[in-house]
Amino acid sequence: MVFCENKKLDCKFEDVADLLPGKEIGAIKVRVLRLWKVPAFMNPMEFNSLEMVLCDGKGGKIHASVRKQLINMFDSKLEEGGVYEISSLSIFPESGLYRTTLHRYKLGFQSKTVVKPSQSSDISQYGFSFTNIDEICSFTHDYEFLVDVVGVMTGISAEREYIRDGKITKMVNIELTDHTGKCECALFGDYVDDLNKKMGKLTSGLPIVAVQFAKVKMFRDKASIQNVLHATRIFVNADIPELESFKSSIAVHGIESDTIVPLIGSQPRPSLEEEFLQMHAKKTVAQLNVLVEDGVFAVCGEVVGVVDSQNWWYPACKCHKAVVPDSGSYFCSSCDRHVFQVIPRFRVKFEIVDGESSCIVVVFDSEMSYILEKSCAFFVAQSKARNGGPHPIEFDGLIGKKMLFAVAVSGKQSSMGDGSYRVRRICMDPVIIEKFCSQGGFCTPTKVMSPVVDFESESLSDDNVADDDSEALQFVDNLIVTPPTSSVDIDDESDGPFVVKRNLSKAFDGAAKPKRSIRLKKVKIEKD
Repeated sequence: MVFCENKKLDCKFEDVADLLPGKEIGAIKVRVLRLWKVPAFMNPMEFNSLEMVLCDGKGGKIHASVRKQLINMFDSKLEEGGVYEISSLSIFPESGLYRTTLHRYKLGFQSKTVVKPSQSSDISQYGFSFTNIDEICSFTHDYEFLVDVVGVMTGISAEREYIRDGKITKMVNIELTDHTGKCECALFGDYVDDLNKKMGKLTSGLPIVAVQFAKVKMFRDKASIQNVLHATRIFVNADIPELESFKSSIAVHGIESDTIVPLIGSQPRPSLEEEFLQMHAKKTVAQLNVLVEDGVFAVCGEVVGVVDSQNWWYPACKCHKAVVPDSGSYFCSSCDRHVFQVIPRFRVKFEIVDGESSCIVVVFDSEMSYILEKSCAFFVAQSKARNGGPHPIEFDGLIGKKMLFAVAVSGKQSSMGDGSYRVRRICMDPVIIEKFCSQGGFCTPTKVMSPVVDFESESLSDDNVADDDSEALQFVDNLIVTPPTSSVDIDDESDGPFVVKRNLSKAFDGAAKPKRSIRLKKVKIEKD
């Protein structure tokens, strides 16, 4: 190995771009641009690996990984932003759905790997490789490599919540603009909190935002970017040369940055208190049953049973509408095409009582996921594994609970065989419920005999309008299933995509088979 007198050239170190398998790898001098731990799938308190992106003095970048057994050996020796001389590494082909660098290979740490702290002002502090927004928008499919994007934040959506992996996940959309165009960027989970914290430090004007290691995703035939769990990094008005350079260039292209960030997308949902105490007329169940006017009304009721005459879930297209098995695939009438990717969604019927009156309400995916804090896919897989009763036992935990329901009443209500009401929103906040009841919106239940309900002729109206989710991006790749042999004719009006990366083809077998009418059980209601 040749050593150079000019230390600045670092000739004793290998260039990252030249690293190939089949040849002995010498020492490399690199900066750790990004460093994160990957938690174990079944136990988030444990870690499967330590991942990092390395960059050398010539700008060459490569991914490196420390396997689970060696994390304790190297965890204390590496930190993000540090420069190190590393030797005795293994190298193997890069793989995975998303790749952090363009390098064909990745490095692996071994028990004999040596890590020595070093210094170098020649290695980029952040290693940005910015991609123009126009290039992002030109993609027609998901891109396998992660990208860096910088732009002026010219819009931000209201913060929303979705159910993901059984947990409530925050989501916000921002619009980034450079001199070539504009695109949307979806941020989820902790990245929403990170953005809010950095936005809170701003004084005025449109901020300059850089998103590093983001993935390009197609949603409704439009390319956008989205954060990747653990890997993505966000900078807002950071004192970084690359961002300062961009800020100087936008004035040349006539992009105004002195205004406030406008709100984009649909307006945020009203608070529960506003919705149930101010927006809708209050009705008792008895009043609801004799209504002839259309509208959305607030009613308080106590859940006394789950109606098991029909299935509590159905397979849906990505557009949220129910699909029908057809010719070895599914047909979505809303999209007017055959699809192979479907999503399990809730459609659960409950009987509620108020005083001596009762009615049936239908709770769809978003509200059902909200009150149970788990996705429909979770319960579909669980019910098949348990091979239990007509519905998950967790549903029975709602019996006896008092809730507020915002229900829709329309002229088509009378044509629905069972006279059930669609639930737009649910409130379980005891403080809001108490305020509602103090205004005369609830009667103390007495002993109620559940009526016999015939659901054989049930049909749902097709005038549902789902909330505008044009800004929402898919969380993970869609579920691929084999179509069942029977048909489904159900519609939904919910507002959040949820897909699980799991093959549930067996879970759909016979799931849409209609059941015979049954008589609801008599339920004894104790006075409060």
